[in-house]
Formats: sequence, structure tokens, C-alpha cells
Amino acid sequence: MQACRKYLQKKNRRVTFEWALIKDVNDTPRDARELAKLCKSLKPSAHVNLIPLNPTPGYLTKGSAPEEVREFADQLIDLGVNATVRRNRGTDIDAACGQLAAGQPVAITSRSIVG
Repeated sequence: MQACRKYLQKKNRRVTFEWALIKDVNDTPRDARELAKLCKSLKPSAHVNLIPLNPTPGYLTKGSAPEEVREFADQLIDLGVNATVRRNRGTDIDAACGQLAAGQPVAITSRSIVG
């Protein structure tokens, strides 16, 4: 967040975050509130692009369902954060974001709150 604040001081342009929604990991109402709080701490406020995690063979995690993604976006918007739901492209040929690097599973670790 410190780097984002420095960027804003220097450029005075909004910061955009890409948020890959992972089912039951970072797609809850609590996650939306925490993300909104971080975004609103930046002036001008940040924008969030929401992207469902692409299905990737060998990974235990799954992307949030389309209705959950829309609900998360609505929560952010209700909390005063600009949010856009991005379309997935290339999933049918395993060429979507994150799929090209697949092949070896990644260890899942717990996350910590930053701010």
C-alpha cells in the first residue's frame, strides 16, 4: 500500500487492483469490506477489476461462481468502490490467465491482512 500511496502522490491517478476471486478464500462479504477499506484509504480511490480464478488442472482452488462474482462486485460498489467484472477468455483452450503457467501445483498458504 505504501507503493500505491507514493504512486498517487507522484501521478495523482487512480490505482487499479486486479482481484482474482477464489471460492471460499477471498470472496466473502468480509473480504469485500476489507478490500473496500483498503481502496478507500487511497485518494483518489482505487478501482478493482474482479476476475474469477481460472480452472487449472492440478490446483485445489476454484474460482468463484459468476453469481458470487457479481455479488462481490455489488458489495464493493455499495461500499463506494468502483469495480468491474472482467470476462474470462481462453479458458476453453487452457490459455486463460494463470493457466499457461500451470503444470506444477502451488502450495496453499494462509494469508495475512495488510494495511
